[in-house]
Amino acid sequence: MTRPMARLSNTLLALASLLLIGGLLGGACADPYSACRLDPLCASGGVGASCASDRDCFDGVCCESDNCGGGMCTFACDDDRDCPPEMLCEHSTCFFICSDDRDCAVGQSCEHGNTICEWED
Repeated sequence: MTRPMARLSNTLLALASLLLIGGLLGGACADPYSACRLDPLCASGGVGASCASDRDCFDGVCCESDNCGGGMCTFACDDDRDCPPEMLCEHSTCFFICSDDRDCAVGQSCEHGNTICEWED
């Protein structure tokens, strides 16, 4: 018969192992809110990815305006509170926050007083 302390110790060890494995696997997954921020061709459907329609975006909408480069997965918004923390609302669309052009994908520039990444004309 297993002693209660040994059983508790084995249970805690198994739980710690599961948490460690889950953390390692979870860390391998990309953040859906920034995975395509600097690589719009990532083709994952994540926020910032290039798109042709809403079906291409797993979460949000496909903004097809010139500010979105003709197709960028993002969110519709009325104000900044409608956007994820690393985005701001402009033109009823969530755009990534920036302080200079290096914070934006190639083809984008840091616009509106160095606040959001928009596609260049």
